[in-house]
Amino acid sequence: MYKEFFCNTNDVAINLASREKATNKINVFFVHGFLERWQSWQKIMDNLPKNYNVFSADLRGFGRSGNTIISHKRSTWAKDISDIISKLKLENVYLVGHSLGGPIVSSVSSKNNKQISGVILEDPFLGTQPVDKTGRASRGKIVAEIIDSSKSLDEAIKKLKKLRPDWREDIPVEIATARMFTDKFLLQVPRKFKDDFSIEEIYKNVKTRTVLNHSNPEFGGINSEESLNYLKNLNPSIQINKWDNSGHNIHRDFPSEFSESIIEFIENK
Repeated sequence: MYKEFFCNTNDVAINLASREKATNKINVFFVHGFLERWQSWQKIMDNLPKNYNVFSADLRGFGRSGNTIISHKRSTWAKDISDIISKLKLENVYLVGHSLGGPIVSSVSSKNNKQISGVILEDPFLGTQPVDKTGRASRGKIVAEIIDSSKSLDEAIKKLKKLRPDWREDIPVEIATARMFTDKFLLQVPRKFKDDFSIEEIYKNVKTRTVLNHSNPEFGGINSEESLNYLKNLNPSIQINKWDNSGHNIHRDFPSEFSESIIEFIENK
C-alpha cells in the first residue's frame, strides 16, 4: 500500500514511505519522535482519506535512513525534512510532528512557509524538562535494557510482550524494531548530539495555522500546564486541543480519534 524509497538530499539518504495520486491536492507529511520510525504513523496514514497524499519519513539516524555524524545537531533533522519537501516540490503540505517531531515540523513550517498550509503538533517537546508523573523514564530504561541485552529482535519482542501483556500486539514489535534500527550514536547517554534549537524562537516564529494536541501529564504527557501557558503567551495563534484521557502517544493510543482530528483540522480551514 505504501511505496518506500530513498530521497537523497545530497547530504543524506532519507527513507520515505508514501501513498500518492497525481490528482490529489492535499499532502500530509508525518515526522516521528525520538526512538521511532515512519511505521509509528501507519495506523493514522491508513485512516486518512485516499484523496490525501501521505508521506512519513525515517529521521536521519532512525529506521532505514542514513546515519548521523559526530557534528549532528537537532537542527540537522529540520534541515533534512525541509530539503526533502523542497526536493519533492510539495505544495499545500500539512505537517504532523510528535514529541521531538514537534519542534522539527515547527521549524520546517518557517523554512518552507510557502509550501506549508498547517502544522499539527502531538505532545511536542517544548524545551523545558519533560514532566514525568507516571514513571515513564524508569519504565523506558527497563525497556531499553531488555532490547539492548537481547540477542535477536524476536527475543526482544517476546521479552517486551511478557513485560507488558497489556500492550496492543503491534506495540512491542514497533518499539523493539525502532530501537534496534537506531544509530548507536543517538543512543548514547548523556546525548552526544548538539541541542542547537532555540525552542522559544521556533514556536514564536510559527506563522502557519497550528494546533497543539496536549496530552494529560497524569497519563504520561510530557508538558506541564505552566509550559503550555508560556507557549500560549509566546504565540497566541497556536490553538490548544487537550486530550484529557491520553498520555504522550495519542496517535498510538487513540488512532481513530487522532486521525479524525487531523481530517477536521485540514477540512475546516
